[in-house]
Amino acid sequence: MTKNIITAFLLCSIIPQMAACQNSGDAISNIDQQLKQGKTTITKVLSSDSLMYLHSLTPFREVIKANAKAEKIRIVTDKEPGKRITVSGLVVNKSGEPQKNVLIYFYHTDDRGWYADTGVHVLTNSGDFKHARLFGYLKTNDKGEFSFETIRPNGYPQSDFAGHIHLQFWDENRRTLHGPGEFQFDEDPRMTPSRKAASLADGYLISKNTGTAEKMVYVYKVIVE
Repeated sequence: MTKNIITAFLLCSIIPQMAACQNSGDAISNIDQQLKQGKTTITKVLSSDSLMYLHSLTPFREVIKANAKAEKIRIVTDKEPGKRITVSGLVVNKSGEPQKNVLIYFYHTDDRGWYADTGVHVLTNSGDFKHARLFGYLKTNDKGEFSFETIRPNGYPQSDFAGHIHLQFWDENRRTLHGPGEFQFDEDPRMTPSRKAASLADGYLISKNTGTAEKMVYVYKVIVE
């Protein structure tokens, strides 16, 4: 953990929105211990206003990853602007067999289309994957199912890209699995016929809301190999 704490302080010095990082190393260590001891949950950590300042830090994200479980999680605070959604799905292989204990990493923009607190991208775009503020890790259950609550992301400002959730998958042996790179939303105002065709051609998954206007639910069937 000592190496991670050093990394935390280094990142604090280069990421502007992380100015309140003086005790981030101790906070991350404490969160890790509480998660391992069952004294808190991923949902409580990721949906806490007081811990949001840690989200861009690599050591914090590694703690979330290491403690991921097969459980439904929520990654946004009550104050986060945006339309609340539940994203659920099933992960199967090419033969249609459910895949258990698949580790899923996801991240996305906020209601403004921003990955960071201070701008659209983190460290000029290249850091979005590693430092996006809204992110989560979870595992599929024995039936290959997963579920998480968040807000529906918006596309980048001054672009025609529709809102989307980025994804990455690993099997039980931490081998990278090939699957869809994004979840998208059929009701997105930017989801024009041409945009939809391009997204489907790229292998992205697009779902319609199966819930209500107040409680949106998007369900995806993910095929990995």
